Amino acid sequence: MITPQEQLDIIIKQITKSLQGKSQTTIRTLGKTFRGFESFDKNNKIDKDEFLIGLKQNGIVLTKFQTDFLLNYLDRNRDRSINIAEFFYLIRGTPNENRMQVIVQAFKKFDKDNLGYIMADDFKGIFNAKNHPKVIRGELTEDQAYIELLQYFKEGNKSGLITLDEWKEYYAAVSADIELDENFITLIKETWRLK
Repeated sequence: MITPQEQLDIIIKQITKSLQGKSQTTIRTLGKTFRGFESFDKNNKIDKDEFLIGLKQNGIVLTKFQTDFLLNYLDRNRDRSINIAEFFYLIRGTPNENRMQVIVQAFKKFDKDNLGYIMADDFKGIFNAKNHPKVIRGELTEDQAYIELLQYFKEGNKSGLITLDEWKEYYAAVSADIELDENFITLIKETWRLK
């Protein structure tokens, strides 16, 4: 008989395998889907029904047993909501301390007043996409990479503001696609012209 942790690991592996079979933006797209739901709140939570709809919309199919197990695991306080940050931590982990420092450094470049949020419009003239993985592979032009970034933050974000948590979520997905710390840190520094 398998343990609950082993069962969780099986489900998470199935979800990540499902995501890996698609485009690189799938984890980010999944986050954008969740943020676009009406139940999404400032605590990074959505209701169970919309969580399942978001999974299905992104091509993630689980058995009824797996669905029930995952929902019970993610809703331990039984408030019928799912913490999206906790879910993403399960499927991709979080960037290590070195990566997180440069992610926060880039955010603070725009949040000079320490308000806890930034505006996507502030990126114009600073964003440098020359070393964006999709630009290097020839999948996007630099202008298209910039438009994709703006669309990510503007879709599902009614306020037009980007919080530090949203910024970290976006770059955690990018981080999951880049194996070496040095390459990730260089990418962030060059993208946002950090010293």
